[in-house]
Amino acid sequence: METVKAWAAGIVDGEGHVKVERYKSSRGIVRVDNTDIKILRRLQVFFGGSIYPNFRKDRPKSKPCWFWVITGKKVVVFLEEIIPYLISKKEQAKTVIDFYN
Repeated sequence: METVKAWAAGIVDGEGHVKVERYKSSRGIVRVDNTDIKILRRLQVFFGGSIYPNFRKDRPKSKPCWFWVITGKKVVVFLEEIIPYLISKKEQAKTVIDFYN
């Protein structure tokens, strides 16, 4: 499982967004956009979350794209599992974890 956590951290560092969104209600969120849905499905199998299409109507010739997202308290569990392996998103992850603690 440690290999999966390290892999997930690499995906989040390279392709992900980690933040506290402040809309109607504040919530932590991790989002990964990718044109390879297999990567997103693997994240979903191991860590939960949801996958949604993210097709760009203004770019009809672009590859299909999807995003995986995990929110709320589940995001804390996810981030606590991958934080030892994060590099560029480590500070954002700490901010989200601190938001819930």
